[in-house]
Amino acid sequence: MQSITLLALVLTVQSVKLPPNFQKCDRKQPDLNQCVLRAAQHGLSQLTKPFRNVNLPSLDPLHIPGVSIKAGQGKVAINQDLHNCSIYGFDKMKLDQYEFGFVEKTLQVKGVFPKIIIQCRYKLDGEVLLLPIKGQGPATVILEMKILNILSFEEVRKSGKTHIKFVKSELEMDPSLVHYNFENLFNGDKVLSDNINGVLNDNWKEVFDEMKKDYTETVNRILIGLLNGFFAKVSIEEAFD
Repeated sequence: MQSITLLALVLTVQSVKLPPNFQKCDRKQPDLNQCVLRAAQHGLSQLTKPFRNVNLPSLDPLHIPGVSIKAGQGKVAINQDLHNCSIYGFDKMKLDQYEFGFVEKTLQVKGVFPKIIIQCRYKLDGEVLLLPIKGQGPATVILEMKILNILSFEEVRKSGKTHIKFVKSELEMDPSLVHYNFENLFNGDKVLSDNINGVLNDNWKEVFDEMKKDYTETVNRILIGLLNGFFAKVSIEEAFD
């Protein structure tokens, strides 16, 4: 039901060194999980600029070409075409867990996004809680949420090095707030626009739950794209001492 165009990351087989300002951990150290958590948190804070040699774009903002979501059958049945999106706040994530299971080949990530701001051009057509909604123009969506993500990976040998390739992601998103602002609804009718935006925000949890599956898949693709882009360049041998 979706057509999603996301990150265009160039993946190559040549292994490169970790940037010198990224922290490293020894896989044999007793506090490995705590070290990896600190290193991941420190790495996130560096991504206010791109590190192209390891396939990491800037997260301030992260640019997404477009997302198209077809209308469902529930109370929120909207054809959504979002394009030229800028997402702010990924680099501000507060990590509670970032733990590799090298035997199980898993990565478990848990944390909080204090605020994610998504700014796009939009085109909407459908119904929200039986009310018609139609328009196009600029949109802003603000989220405050917790996430839990369990990723599975394979180990791939390239040029004598071992690289991680993530193949599955189970993401749970638990927002404490979602705020919508779609400008220029109904050809710029301010009264109707304010009313519909008010309905969306008064019922944000129900609205989000109806679209949760689609947005979860979008975030999943972003996260897997970022991780696979990085680990296609940086081998396990280089990421860890």
